[in-house]
Amino acid sequence: MSDNFNIQNPISSVQDTSILNARNHILENFNSNYDTRLVYHNFQRCAEIDKIVSELGAENTFPNDVVEVARLAGWFHSLGILQDSKNPISTGLHSAKQFLLSKRFPPEKINKVLSCIRSQRNEEDKKTPEAQLLSDSTNSFERTDTFFTHRPLLRLEWELFANRYISDVEWAQHQLQDLLKGRFYTAAAKMKFEPILAQNIRTQKQKLEKLKRNKGLLEDEEGRIQKFQNLERKLPERATQTFFRANYRNHINLSIIADNKANIMISVNAIMISVLISLLTYKNITETNPMVLLPVVIFLVTGLTSLIFAVLSIRPKVTALNEGQTSVEQAKQNIVFFGNFVNLNLEQYEEAMDAMLRDSQLMYGNMTRDMYYLGKVLDKKYRFLTISYNIFMLGFVAVVLTFLITLLG
Repeated sequence: MSDNFNIQNPISSVQDTSILNARNHILENFNSNYDTRLVYHNFQRCAEIDKIVSELGAENTFPNDVVEVARLAGWFHSLGILQDSKNPISTGLHSAKQFLLSKRFPPEKINKVLSCIRSQRNEEDKKTPEAQLLSDSTNSFERTDTFFTHRPLLRLEWELFANRYISDVEWAQHQLQDLLKGRFYTAAAKMKFEPILAQNIRTQKQKLEKLKRNKGLLEDEEGRIQKFQNLERKLPERATQTFFRANYRNHINLSIIADNKANIMISVNAIMISVLISLLTYKNITETNPMVLLPVVIFLVTGLTSLIFAVLSIRPKVTALNEGQTSVEQAKQNIVFFGNFVNLNLEQYEEAMDAMLRDSQLMYGNMTRDMYYLGKVLDKKYRFLTISYNIFMLGFVAVVLTFLITLLG
């Protein structure tokens, strides 16, 4: 293998012969175990991590032997992924031990390299400078500057090996969790990479929330799926407006019809009750014709009951869902109907209205809740109205039958 192999991390043949031999050994393995599915865990990744180890080692002023052990461990840890992606640590340990023994490395250095590879399995094991240096280098490559550039390749690699499609939401969720596991140990890595990691976490979280909004999967604080969060994208805005306009019109028309029917029943009962009361007091008619007393009393009772239910059906009742509360966060949930915001001052009302107009999800929720309570009012109106008409009908029938019985009897 030629020593002038061109990669971004030039290696001194005098100072780093062991690293050069390890690199060439890894390259030979990549050539002999070539797999086109390895679009992320490839030789370039190994070389980039090795370069970062050298740079961080110099910035942290680690001794040369610490940097050498971390670089050797980095190369063979990557080789373990190539040879057995399901068990890279054990495979990397075996390959490293064979190579280092063949190159007659001192047993102490071999143990340090193997320990460094082994430490990459758990955070608790990263206690030596070599382990921390390699961990920081790997994390900086995987989770900082090139995160959003390289992660699509990792996703493709996963899909190729698993032979299945990974959904955008599933992948975004996994990437966010992976970023949250990122940790740096050395001073130089903390100063250089922690701000980038924090920004990547923020960006990835925003991407995940956007994907969930697009899929209608965003949850609220209690873990429930939020409603009306992406309505404008799923339905044309004009269709949504037409839907609410038509339903509001139907509710209002039904309310007007119910009020008209109630007015008819009130008028009829009031007139007939007035006439019957006048009739009963006219020239002592009950003494001269006592047979009419029973039908009249029946109608007075049934007519009055029918009139009461008709009045109940149109009696105004203003709901006040926000009564006694001043929190705008609560008030803006039900701010369309006047009864729900009359207890707010002008500033609170303007703030709640501004929040609703800026948030389509909140606006659709307000309109839907308002329509729901309109429906509840209509339900009460028509139930009272039905009772009123039924009593009037039954009472009228009873009056006629009673009158005929007393007349013919």
